[in-house]
Amino acid sequence: METPAMAVETFGPPENLKPVRLPVAKPGPDEVVVKVTAAAVNPADLGMREGRYPWADEPRLPLVPGYDLAGTVEAGTPEWPSGTKVIAITAHKETQIGAYAEYVTLPARLLAPAPDGMDAEHASALPLAGLTAFEALSALDLAPGATLLVNGPRGAVGSLTVQLAEHRGITVVANGGGPVDAALDTVGGERAQAAFDAVRDGGRYVTVVPEFWIPGGPFTEARGIEPRVIGARFDTVRLRELSRLASEGVLSTAVGDRLPLTEAAAAHARLAAGGVHGKLILIP
Repeated sequence: METPAMAVETFGPPENLKPVRLPVAKPGPDEVVVKVTAAAVNPADLGMREGRYPWADEPRLPLVPGYDLAGTVEAGTPEWPSGTKVIAITAHKETQIGAYAEYVTLPARLLAPAPDGMDAEHASALPLAGLTAFEALSALDLAPGATLLVNGPRGAVGSLTVQLAEHRGITVVANGGGPVDAALDTVGGERAQAAFDAVRDGGRYVTVVPEFWIPGGPFTEARGIEPRVIGARFDTVRLRELSRLASEGVLSTAVGDRLPLTEAAAAHARLAAGGVHGKLILIP
């Protein structure tokens, strides 16, 4: 069995993403094949295409980008029978399995039931950003009533962090507010420094933007604040919790546009250019 996919044979600009047909890996005992309904485009995907993403192992070509997907189990297990609607994260940093395909074979631990009442396009925008938001709040470890500044509250990670924080009783303040107990940077550079400066002495600060990605932010201790760079943890329990909260209406995502999978290069160019409000979603 083969699947249509978008992949790079050579790292480089968006136009290096080309349509290919690749074998669908035969699922092992704890794996499933998912028919992808929607795949979200993330900033990390641009780094994959360019070859500067920090994989755990040397990248293997052809490389299919993509962390986030929503779809239907095609070949499953007793826990995940065929026909089950799911969301999934590919854990690309570890697996190099990409979501930009019609069929994807994944470890079952990377799946969660699709949220009730949320279409596949919006659901596909949930895993990576939601797990990153979970990790940010875990690292900050704030009690109800604490104040949190999020400097990119309209972005995918920022928006879900705001929603999760407010659900936990944390007070989220707008840019420029301060002093605050903690800050989350999702932007990098000068805006990261401004967020750090708004934190009270001895407060907490985390960023999802490492220095190699966007330099210029604070990465050394000052005023009793130790900056921490965090990323998503591929956690089954958290992924299921995201789905549950979305089903209950606590969490929502924004979709900026839907494009055919074959227009992945155009989606990458649009995301790199900036100004996109909501996730770009690829439809196989």
